[in-house]
Amino acid sequence: MRRLLLLNFVLVLSPGVCAQPSLVRTEALDAPSKHAWNLFMLLNHPAKDPKTGRGIPDTAKPLGAPGSTSVWETWRLAKTEVFLKRGVEPPAWDDLRLPGGPTTGRVPEEPKPLLVNRAQARPKGGFRILFDEDGIWDPKTGGGFGETRMNRALYEAIKANKLYSKEGQQRYAAEAVKGSKPLLSFPVDSMEVKAAWRSLTQDEIKQGKDKTYYVAEWEGQKYGLITLHIITKDVPNWFWATFHHKDNPSNEFEKEDLFPKPKAVIGTVWENYVLGGTQTDFMTAQGDPIILSDFYVENGFLRSSCISCHSLASAAPPNEGSLSPDSFLIGPPNPALFFKDQRRTQLRIIQTDFLWSLPIRAKSEKESDTGSATK
Repeated sequence: MRRLLLLNFVLVLSPGVCAQPSLVRTEALDAPSKHAWNLFMLLNHPAKDPKTGRGIPDTAKPLGAPGSTSVWETWRLAKTEVFLKRGVEPPAWDDLRLPGGPTTGRVPEEPKPLLVNRAQARPKGGFRILFDEDGIWDPKTGGGFGETRMNRALYEAIKANKLYSKEGQQRYAAEAVKGSKPLLSFPVDSMEVKAAWRSLTQDEIKQGKDKTYYVAEWEGQKYGLITLHIITKDVPNWFWATFHHKDNPSNEFEKEDLFPKPKAVIGTVWENYVLGGTQTDFMTAQGDPIILSDFYVENGFLRSSCISCHSLASAAPPNEGSLSPDSFLIGPPNPALFFKDQRRTQLRIIQTDFLWSLPIRAKSEKESDTGSATK
């Protein structure tokens, strides 16, 4: 079923079955805005109960059905369902026993209060330089939270290559640097999303603003989805698209999307969301760096490039240092960063195929019960 998300297909309709948009992988380059909107509709389609299979659309429900959970929300949550304590191997895709398994609501109950509490404890007016699941800065309330999720293809590739721990990534990097393993390249149907949510004020709720948001609730507080980053391995450098709510603060680097909103979103809550841009390469044909950012996820470094920053995501053999994020990097990275010698004949480290989730969120196999690594 997951292959249907990325291949052109024809769906024969029967009574009570809602049509799904089809995706053509070549449109990632040929018609990027259309491709982005098709992804947006597919991933936000109501999902079946995860107990019957994670990441499966419920075609008996229409897009925007009230009270439904989106397909991407039933994917694996990176922080608590992929990269586990002490770097242990995560279970099978459909196993819901881990804390954070989406068994009762849109946002997993186990991590959500932690995310919300940490976000609200931070001073108003501050911001994080990198997207962080522990908090999203909001100019109105100062509070919000984020989440990163992976689809089945990506999750199973991480499991198969034992990349779920820091040491597992180091071991893979050591083999790849020697040439006994290929450089990391995830399957073409791999997907990851970043979602940012902000707490809605009582005044906004009284005005009915909450009706324009895709909403999650926790202990009487409503949180509106403000941003959804979608990345897919449709092309070698991945296909990047960012959507945001129409009321988000302005981003001077965002270019107006001239592609008309699909008819399927009109009249649903998803009509209130805007395509903030797409990206498939570092530079334009004229040699200018391509800029793509979102007010919330890249707050503080809006003149930035998703591909450029993520190109530094890396894993290193033991005793070699991997790279750190450079939020302000635009254009291609410096190749010398990845090699031991000036002639670039011997790799020092490997890229983790544009995914910061691996080096940032993986735990050490030597981690103690307190959460810190032991010597």
